[in-house]
Amino acid sequence: MTKIVRCFCAVILVLVAACSMLPTHKDDLDKLNDDFMLRVRWLDFNGASLHFGSEFAADLVERFADANDLKITHFDMTRIEVDVPQEKVTIHYLLEYYLLPSATVKKKRFSLAWEKPSARDSDGTPWMIVEPFPEIP
Repeated sequence: MTKIVRCFCAVILVLVAACSMLPTHKDDLDKLNDDFMLRVRWLDFNGASLHFGSEFAADLVERFADANDLKITHFDMTRIEVDVPQEKVTIHYLLEYYLLPSATVKKKRFSLAWEKPSARDSDGTPWMIVEPFPEIP
């Protein structure tokens, strides 16, 4: 009986270890969103544009190419909404910034939709932003 219990425990342990190593889409989105937020914080709009669909990426780079007066003090995710059947996630953000010569920090709340491209449309990117980055006054 003890031998059976030990064998059973070993099998369960192997199965649990194997399942814990499986990649998840949530992990992919977390990493991509973290990279996106870091690039925006550091005003790397060329890098941030890599997370957008092609129609919005060029617009982002063009709008912020001469944003030398823009200073971002904080950029964070505030809430997330998941639409499992559509493979769509809406992430709500809070951006705090100021525009020189002013030192008054302004807050902008906005949402961006991330979608997982279908296999035939995918260029290898597991998730991408499918709407334009908002205007910053």
